[in-house]
Amino acid sequence: MSSVFMGGSKSVQTIRTAFFGVFFLIAISIAGTQVLAQSNLSNSIADTIQPLIKGYQGDVAVAVYHLESDTHWSIRGDVVMPTASLIKLPVMIEAYRQVAAGKVQLDQRIDLRKEDMVQGSGILTSHFSPGTSLSLRDAIRLMIVYSDNTATNLVVDAIGLPATTAAMKELGYTETQLNAKVFRRDVSIAPERSEKYGLGSTTAHDMVNLVTRLKRGELASLESTEAMLDHLVHCDDKSRFSLLLPTKVKVAHKTGSVTRVRTDAGLLMGPGCTIALCVLTDNNKDIRWTDDNAGNKLSADIAKAVYELLAPKTVDKDASSAEAKAMRIGATGDLVESLQRTLKAKLSPPGSISVDGDFGPATEAAVKAFQKQEKIEATGVVDVATWKALGALIEQDQPLPVP
Repeated sequence: MSSVFMGGSKSVQTIRTAFFGVFFLIAISIAGTQVLAQSNLSNSIADTIQPLIKGYQGDVAVAVYHLESDTHWSIRGDVVMPTASLIKLPVMIEAYRQVAAGKVQLDQRIDLRKEDMVQGSGILTSHFSPGTSLSLRDAIRLMIVYSDNTATNLVVDAIGLPATTAAMKELGYTETQLNAKVFRRDVSIAPERSEKYGLGSTTAHDMVNLVTRLKRGELASLESTEAMLDHLVHCDDKSRFSLLLPTKVKVAHKTGSVTRVRTDAGLLMGPGCTIALCVLTDNNKDIRWTDDNAGNKLSADIAKAVYELLAPKTVDKDASSAEAKAMRIGATGDLVESLQRTLKAKLSPPGSISVDGDFGPATEAAVKAFQKQEKIEATGVVDVATWKALGALIEQDQPLPVP
């Protein structure tokens, strides 16, 4: 009897071997199914993007990572390419790393000097005077949102010119390098790379991996991660990834442009779908400084095509769904749009609420007003009781009632 409990029985050993054999086969089958699904999806991404870049008059590198399915795809993903102002994204990351290390502080003051002011994109040189004082935080904001060249140099001075390249090397991105300050090649720390790549260099794989790690909070604290994503979401260049995407998709990205270079990298964040995407172009035949530049258009077309392929095809608008039971500020997507239309129709007076798919302070205020109107506790959170009071939601193809 004891031999049975101790595993000495031949019959027990046989059963145990059979059990683990079946378990192993099941595990292998599941893993194989996942690999096959990822392979099929990767092939679909290839079929979607390759026709867009076929015949493009310039050099192109693209990398895509779909977070929900853990699916990667790239073409020339490891080829080193110029970044133009895209390198400002790694500069931002290193600045926040130094904040965490206590080397710099976000609220430390920086005095703008005449000799700091350089030409090109941004607002500091054209709209502010020497002697202006701003925080490091504000300089980073200007660097990302307006791609401000002068602000970028102020940030680089604060963290040290070699620091960004060293940080990227430490993180495993050896080809992602900042070569010099903007319009200051005379201070280049890598003259040969400056000559070949200009301000900075990277690969499509590097940038996709970097923004994925940023999204997952692997590069900084929660507070710093949220701050960096907010900077990227407010990038004011809408000529590329953002151009053709639905308004419900938040794009956290940074672009770059010099004469023959157009770049964009970041995150496409829609309901149930997050995509890390990088499109790098160089040696472009189209060198026009217009929004419909071929490099810009290619980035916009790729972002649209990839999002349409990978985004969920339907969004559950049933008020009994788990998502609907506790909708609050910060939510985005089709369901929010339906909520906003319904609030606009049922509030008396209707108030000023936009149907934009973003549950912000205005939508929260409208929810509270509706809750007070219906004698529900005014929390601003759309709970089960509030959904019930709202009733059937107004869909996009239904006209709003005429007051």
